[in-house]
Amino acid sequence: MSEEWFAVLPDSDAALAAERMLRPLTSSVVDHASGRPWLMGHWRTGTVLVAEAGASKVAVVGQCLTTATTLRMALGKIRSVDEAETVTDKVPGCFTLVASVNGRVRVQGTLAAVRRVFRARIGDAVVAADRAEVLAHLVSDGWDEAWVALRLTLLAQPYPFQETTPWRAVRAVPADHWLRLDPDGTAVERRRWTPPEAVLPLREGAVVLREALLSAVEARTSTHRTVSTDLSGGMDSTSVAFLATRSPVELVTYRWAEHDSGNDDAEYAQRAATALPHARHQVDSLQDVAPMFGGLAPGGTADREEPFAWVRSRARIEHIARSMARAGSLMHLTGHGGDELFRPGYRRLHDLVRHSCAEGVRQTRAYRAMARWPLPALLRELTDSSGPARELARAARSLEKQPPAAHVPYLGWGVAPLRMPPWATRHALAATRDLLRRTATGPVTPLAPTRGQHEALLLARIAGVNVAQADRISTAHGVHLAAPYLDDAVLHAALAVRLQERDTPWHFKPLLATAMRGLVPGPLLDRTTKGNFNADFYVGLRRHRADMVALFDDSELARHKLIDPAVVRGVLLQPHPTTTLLARMDGTFATEMWLRAIRAPRAGHMAPPATT
Repeated sequence: MSEEWFAVLPDSDAALAAERMLRPLTSSVVDHASGRPWLMGHWRTGTVLVAEAGASKVAVVGQCLTTATTLRMALGKIRSVDEAETVTDKVPGCFTLVASVNGRVRVQGTLAAVRRVFRARIGDAVVAADRAEVLAHLVSDGWDEAWVALRLTLLAQPYPFQETTPWRAVRAVPADHWLRLDPDGTAVERRRWTPPEAVLPLREGAVVLREALLSAVEARTSTHRTVSTDLSGGMDSTSVAFLATRSPVELVTYRWAEHDSGNDDAEYAQRAATALPHARHQVDSLQDVAPMFGGLAPGGTADREEPFAWVRSRARIEHIARSMARAGSLMHLTGHGGDELFRPGYRRLHDLVRHSCAEGVRQTRAYRAMARWPLPALLRELTDSSGPARELARAARSLEKQPPAAHVPYLGWGVAPLRMPPWATRHALAATRDLLRRTATGPVTPLAPTRGQHEALLLARIAGVNVAQADRISTAHGVHLAAPYLDDAVLHAALAVRLQERDTPWHFKPLLATAMRGLVPGPLLDRTTKGNFNADFYVGLRRHRADMVALFDDSELARHKLIDPAVVRGVLLQPHPTTTLLARMDGTFATEMWLRAIRAPRAGHMAPPATT
């Protein structure tokens, strides 16, 4: 297996079966203090930072701002894995923490799911890993057909499935939990974080956010001579670029030209570039940039972990990575996560009308005027008090309905109302409906008590899963991808600010703009528009339509009776005056590419996991 990965074993003989199975796949091993294997996998030198104090060990895997000496000093003060989080409590960055203390093991990822933890029983012990595919290969139990069918409904898996895996015998540890591996081979998941109350005033919260963002960017720039960033013209990437210049690095910025003449990203990106005279600015022309939908031909590559939600942009991710590698960068910083934290959506209105009625009504009126929401539909959403389980049950009954019109508001617990696309089969519909109904019968706990906080966390975790996959794609071309907005400290800081001030109808991303005052030129923070990429969508469609059609000539989804390929081809070949219907195909593209990837022989010594 050429990609980097690691597995974590408990400190006992219960892990012997897992050790034997992992040995042929492993190039690196770190032992427990007992001498038994602790971390096994494949990673480059310098990726895993290990510290030891007596019989205790801690490993940090990922991007962080700390040293082995600092870790060792903190590790010497703890007595159990329950306290192990204190070793890295103030360490900025995005990393997995693994600790081995007194025969027990702790594994935890990040709150936004950029760094994830998976678990599966191998022989007599539960084993953890940072890649679900690794564990799926070991247990050889195949993928879940209902999970794949559900993925046809949306760009990413809907709540509460956003952090589940397509592999039947592999479970994802929730991002706000940590996993304890015990010597007897059992495992326990424990909560490690709860969302903060959104009580900080804007200016006070912006100070905390500013410091968190400064540290998050420094965690990436401190060990590199050359760092690259996106500079699209949007506030998120622009802020990251200016933060990066505060470190003694050579900065390279990247943007691509847009086909849409009405997109004013170019104007704001040029203003930002002018204010960054010491950086190297690369702008790819319309002829040089990889179009949307590139790589969707039979034989195209795909991440084997799970279907990739940003599938239509995969070729662009690869193109940027190659370009930045040629420019000398090993680390590329993006603004992903900014929209999720600072302008997530409208669910907070459901909370505001209950807890700050006057302000809630004021903001709701303003948003309704801008979005032209029908009053009956808006009142229905505002007065709905259903929990997430009841909403899932309703979704199971509505799967065959047409999606609501774009101007109809949705303030529920998910990303959007769930609808099966017209090319899904009756078999896919039945599998999805059964999965939703089964899930609705059990407890479905929201990510936070209020819908506004729940929405921000849900979107951040979905983004985190996508960033992790994009990072693997980028790293294959020599450049790590980093999203500072999705670091734990940044996420916590953003969620602590009052809902009515974090985002408003009258100011664009007021929390981020306030936090960046004095670091980013004011005119760049006062932008009120956001770029549109519909023209890029149509250019990619024209250039790659034949490849997209060919992808379904011998469809894996059709082979498993989940789609009707004739309907898919009809949709692809028909005119599209709007992007609405074709945009619904992203989940179908992603699952088709994934199924083809896991069926194909892997280059290297790890065979593909079993299928259904």
